[in-house]
Amino acid sequence: MSGLQASMRLYGLVKNTGSTDDPKRQAVEILCMAQRTGGLAIRAFVSRLDAELMTRSAGLGDYRVVALRTFDPTAVIDAHRGWLMLHICCGFVALAGHSLLENGALIPMGWHVYSEIGRWTSGHHLDLGVHMGDLLQSTYERNHLRNYNAWLNELDDATPADLKWQADEAWRAVQTATSPESLEHCHALFDPVDNRWRFAATDIDIYQPSPAPLKQGALN
Repeated sequence: MSGLQASMRLYGLVKNTGSTDDPKRQAVEILCMAQRTGGLAIRAFVSRLDAELMTRSAGLGDYRVVALRTFDPTAVIDAHRGWLMLHICCGFVALAGHSLLENGALIPMGWHVYSEIGRWTSGHHLDLGVHMGDLLQSTYERNHLRNYNAWLNELDDATPADLKWQADEAWRAVQTATSPESLEHCHALFDPVDNRWRFAATDIDIYQPSPAPLKQGALN
């Protein structure tokens, strides 16, 4: 098996769908997003914390976070005739004047990435390019979190206990986080220094149908 190697660390949400004879290979479904043009895009979180927070969102209690470098995308690509589609998620949508947590659910904010892979092999490596890095950095700066990427890098290597503590703090703050009263929807990122959510106007086209699972054969 070859995992989904990319030029930045990404995380996905999977849930078990049954057992196999090999305990190292567990059948799972991965959380995806339905697209306007059809097909499903894997939800790929830039932040390990965001991915953990999504597992606490309404209807996602059975999911767990995995690094996508451990996830074999072969079945996903085959189901889309050689195309790999990702929804690169960073932070969450806060509807204008509303709570960040709507009906118990978080709405990821992100960009769609499409790549014609053909067949995935151990030699494949998805290069997300300079443009994606620039998009992310401009997002951090818009939310007054210039050094956010450095914190995300530290979070990648956090122990489970440290990550749980951080997720607890962020989730506690989610309960009362409300976007500014305005006509614009906002992009919300968690500030780990002040332990609060920061909001900034966004020009991203918000398209958020219900998440959908995509069956995948096995996960190491």
